[in-house]
Amino acid sequence: MLALAACAAPAAAPAGGGEAAPAAAPGVLNVVHRREYFAEMEELFAQAVLDWGAANNVEMNVSPVAAEANEDFVAKLAAEVEAGNPPDLIYHRNSIVSQMHFLDLLQAVDDTAQQAIDLYGDTPGGQRRFNIIEDQWWGVPYIMSGGTGAGVFARRSWMEEAGYDPVSGAATFDDLRNIALEISDPAQERYGWGMTINRGGDATGLIQAIIHNWGGQIVNADVSELTFNSQETVDAVAWLTEVYVNDMYTDMIPPGVLSWTDSSNNEAWLAGNLGFTKNAASVYAQAKADGNPVFEDTLVTEPIIGPYGEPLLGGDGAQFNIPRGAANPGQAAELALHLLTPEVFLPISLISAGLFLPAYTNIYQMDEVVAAFEADPTLRRMGEMTLGDYPGLSWPAEPNVLTDAVNAQSILPDLMAETITQGADPAEAVQRATDRMAQIAEELGAFG
Repeated sequence: MLALAACAAPAAAPAGGGEAAPAAAPGVLNVVHRREYFAEMEELFAQAVLDWGAANNVEMNVSPVAAEANEDFVAKLAAEVEAGNPPDLIYHRNSIVSQMHFLDLLQAVDDTAQQAIDLYGDTPGGQRRFNIIEDQWWGVPYIMSGGTGAGVFARRSWMEEAGYDPVSGAATFDDLRNIALEISDPAQERYGWGMTINRGGDATGLIQAIIHNWGGQIVNADVSELTFNSQETVDAVAWLTEVYVNDMYTDMIPPGVLSWTDSSNNEAWLAGNLGFTKNAASVYAQAKADGNPVFEDTLVTEPIIGPYGEPLLGGDGAQFNIPRGAANPGQAAELALHLLTPEVFLPISLISAGLFLPAYTNIYQMDEVVAAFEADPTLRRMGEMTLGDYPGLSWPAEPNVLTDAVNAQSILPDLMAETITQGADPAEAVQRATDRMAQIAEELGAFG
């Protein structure tokens, strides 16, 4: 199947109806986790897993995997499930759950998810939207992912020098674009618009924000038809294209921005060269951990709106999944619950500067978390932005396999590359993107 997992198909169960035979011996627990753009968090997570193994006399194998939904993790997992040697436990982002479920790669985890909720309270709507499919839990909520949400990271001092309130000064995307130009000075290597449209999670987040804030959407609310090819989408694409191609904005565009990867804007922000960027909390966490002076000058703005006229507040995060055919599902579930215990979770969360926010109300309300939010308004704002109803790329629909496939195929960055680097007409480029989406929908049988 082209749309998902690079033609990966669901693994067939062996004769007799059992699960695919496990390849790993009992007692060896294989754990894979997404790579973090903040290396210290990756190391802390891996160490917590290893510590559990040592305490329980379980041999552990802990490995990082591709971080983004448009990379190769799901395809590799599909091959491992089909071969009968999947990992025992996965920690990865919410946005791949629909793909993994569609490809029949997961075991339901109802009991474990309910145990976590019984222990730590309810979980935000974003976790439920992504992890509950057909009335079953397919992932155990782990974290909410902080970041810019409906706002952007901004340089406090640059905004104040230009006479703007750094939190609320950019109320609309037109404001953001105008202020980005005003605070730029190429002679000092100061560039206001620190955002790319090149393939990657950050670029997709930017393009998604622009299209949705103009009122464009991939599908309607009940996922019964494609609605991408609309005047709202065309207008949004034209607006964003102008940022990169109109000579009047040249001074605010960093050199080489069109080829940036997901780590490039982190690097440029930490170097002190950017006025605005849209990113996960990794850039904030890294600045704090390094003692980088840019940390004290970094904040998250209030929600920024477009012609749609309403802030789109909501967030996602990450979860634990147990693959179909895992050799040690019982131990995997025990480990997942262990990693949620406050004694293990809070030391990681509290130094993450928003990267690992709590995904359960009782943990969210613990004294240590409340104190951290009171001490850092930017951290508090990141947390608040994850608690709304906006589901992300699938909006106004619930998360679904079609929009996940659109994400996996990088259709939005490819669309912007057409208009910006190839000079395509926005309306024609939107039509071609819609045609690609329609092909995916047909392959998936998305509309019946």
